[in-house]
Amino acid sequence: MPPSLPDFSKSHGSPTDEAQSWMTLRPNRHSVPGSNGKNGTTSDKVDMFVGDQFFRTVEPNCFDPDVRMKEMDATGVDIQVISTVPILFSYDKQIEPAAALARYLNDHIASVCYEHPHRFIGLATVPLQDVSSSVIELKRAKLELGLKGVEIGTEINGRALDHPDFEPFWAACEDLDVPIFVHPLGYELERENKARWGCYWSAWLIGMPSETALAMHALLSCGILVRHPKLRFCFAHAGGAYLPLLGRIQHGYNCRPDLVAHSSQGVSPQSYLGSHQHNIWIDSLVHDPDLLELICKKIGPDRIVMGSDYPFPLGEMPVPGEMLASNEEVGELLSKEARARMLARNAIEFLGLQDMFIQHKF
Repeated sequence: MPPSLPDFSKSHGSPTDEAQSWMTLRPNRHSVPGSNGKNGTTSDKVDMFVGDQFFRTVEPNCFDPDVRMKEMDATGVDIQVISTVPILFSYDKQIEPAAALARYLNDHIASVCYEHPHRFIGLATVPLQDVSSSVIELKRAKLELGLKGVEIGTEINGRALDHPDFEPFWAACEDLDVPIFVHPLGYELERENKARWGCYWSAWLIGMPSETALAMHALLSCGILVRHPKLRFCFAHAGGAYLPLLGRIQHGYNCRPDLVAHSSQGVSPQSYLGSHQHNIWIDSLVHDPDLLELICKKIGPDRIVMGSDYPFPLGEMPVPGEMLASNEEVGELLSKEARARMLARNAIEFLGLQDMFIQHKF
């Protein structure tokens, strides 16, 4: 995320209108001198607010490339793929300012990648509440800014990813060869039902994996990949709950194909998975060697990229990739070659960066 944000609340929407409350960045009240005193900081912690509602405090490694690179060096990370913090998607906002925010965020990520081309690779964000604006920004991000993919949410204002409105966006991603990273929006669950999701960190621990599974279920059931066979999706947090449920989903398809994947032209959900396919990828962030073994069996180690969720608490902290690189159980489960692929080469393939790394041996 950038170290500062324009304050859209002053020009778009009323501060008392929750639906139009914009994210702002404020110096943390315990910050040391060095913050800019406005809507961000240059070196210390900042507090994220949605309107007047506190959201979270973030450390400098969330917005300061120099701090981030020092931590990368300390933990043996050569390159990071960076993307927008999902709450900044702003899908619920008016399209004109939301599109302006997407441009601002993409310009910032592109500038970080331009200044540090050997350390960072950037993903774009787009205002998917308006598909035509999203296609325009996708083209700019790819062709003018040089960003290598796009990050989207698991749903957009109540519309699942199989909604026909998004068809032009999928076509544009396919035409431009832009891979798509899908990340859940756990914060929305508490907004919808605080009593159900507000306790025990449930929205983040249970809700986010469920969101991701539901998004995968929609995409693998609706025929998008039949119509657009060159699309590449990667789902955060190992696809959430989808792969552990795959046997149940496939059985449901076998007994009621009229209800499950009825729009997929005879392609079953399980047919989209496995190392032979090139459409569906997941990251490795499971915090559990046993679950890693399961997802390797279900989708194949060639379709798993290293996920870190850096720099947030639910990520693999403080050493991203530690489970793949040094965990004894994983070492017994996966060959050195398979782990090397998951630590680097699979991401290179998913993002289509083979030409950039042709001289590197990962």
